Amino acid sequence: MIWVIYFDNSATSYPKPKEVIEATVYALENYGSSGRSFYALSLKSSRCIYSVREKIAELFHYGFPEQVAFTSNSTEALNIAIKGLFHKGEHVITTVLEHNSVLRPLYEIEKNGVEITIVSADSLGRITPEAIEAEIKENTKGIVCTHVSNLTGYCLDIEKIGKICQENNLYFVLDTSQSAGVLDVDMEKCNITALCFTGHKGLYGPQGTGGIILRKDVPIKVWKSGGTGVQTFSKNQPDSMPVLLEAGTLNVHGIAGLGAGIDYINKKGKDVIYHNADILLRK
Repeated sequence: MIWVIYFDNSATSYPKPKEVIEATVYALENYGSSGRSFYALSLKSSRCIYSVREKIAELFHYGFPEQVAFTSNSTEALNIAIKGLFHKGEHVITTVLEHNSVLRPLYEIEKNGVEITIVSADSLGRITPEAIEAEIKENTKGIVCTHVSNLTGYCLDIEKIGKICQENNLYFVLDTSQSAGVLDVDMEKCNITALCFTGHKGLYGPQGTGGIILRKDVPIKVWKSGGTGVQTFSKNQPDSMPVLLEAGTLNVHGIAGLGAGIDYINKKGKDVIYHNADILLRK
């Protein structure tokens, strides 16, 4: 008998729950193209996508599922948020704990005149909210940070960081790649402006899934435009969510699997997953 012990969950969770596999296969066999017509397969696809928006909004404690836009992963979501919210002459604070999915987009906008400050960690790899707050300047526009470091496992105090953002009228962009599905993330309580998540890690979804929850009434620059199935004759991308950030046909099969992954988490419980590390073995 050969046992495989999988150590790469911070990159992609494996094996996927059987419910995720079954939902993905079902979608491949039964769903059409969402939002493009009114035949049965298309409508089933649209209903599935909206139901998963609702599940994601509930998971992150935000009452507006239409503010959930799907992406291919958290890297895409972070690019949308960072390049869409910050502009020349503004200042953004981030941390040394960030994945390059945060740092590379920040370095790109730095070339276009956005000032970047990277907060260092102490000798134990910790960063306090006070250390972040100390870097706020007159032109500071926002704070961009991870919830949990994928290298050290250090967990930032996002509730306190969110309060700092609220008190200073700053945007708060949060990368939940390593925490979604394991730790509770309350978008309202933490005053998060843009919550970026990936589907294929702690949410147990297929690769190629993820998204961004954008707080209502926050203006954001569109980074791509194209087919939506609505307002066909408009020269511009529709300005309402979620189509504002969803140009092109969505990955309904992956989204269906992602929805099943969230169902699995809700059934098992985040506390159980966190305390047991949800170690899965396969023969």
